Amino acid sequence: MMRALLLAALLAAPAQAAAEVVASAPDGFTLRFSGLSPRPPAEAWAALADWSGWWPDAQTFSGKAANLSFGAEADGELEEEWDGGWASHGEVVLAMPPKLLRRHAAFGALQALSVAGVLEFALAPEGQGTRLTLTCRVGGPASAKLDSLAAPVNALFPEAFARLLAHTPPPPSAEPAQKEP
Repeated sequence: MMRALLLAALLAAPAQAAAEVVASAPDGFTLRFSGLSPRPPAEAWAALADWSGWWPDAQTFSGKAANLSFGAEADGELEEEWDGGWASHGEVVLAMPPKLLRRHAAFGALQALSVAGVLEFALAPEGQGTRLTLTCRVGGPASAKLDSLAAPVNALFPEAFARLLAHTPPPPSAEPAQKEP
């Protein structure tokens, strides 16, 4: 039953251009998406760190990305808090500004499964901008049949990734956005 609900939720996500499914098996999958930000690496890193500014509202438990807070440093958390709830969306396990950010998490609806996930953002200078490469790795027991979830999860990232590439971070002195009820 839980698997059917997860699959239905993932399939209901907005259909956008899909990232590449690099590998898929019953015990895990790897997704990758790459794009060019017009910003230099330090600004692209600042945009990445402003998670609530680019993550889609529809891909949160509360329905409002403004309820996300993120610490882009080692042991930093991506958390969501709203009236009536709280969720951890993972911990930063490696931060090398402005080159690499790695989080451990079973994101969103995958939290209900016995899986582990790694979300990695690599940033590299390219021309006047920055090449951002998002790699998502999810692994778990073969009984989770994760190969059947690779495409639906893959469909979730293109909108968020496109928003990240286009996002302009707030000035460094700006106060973080207030959480919405």
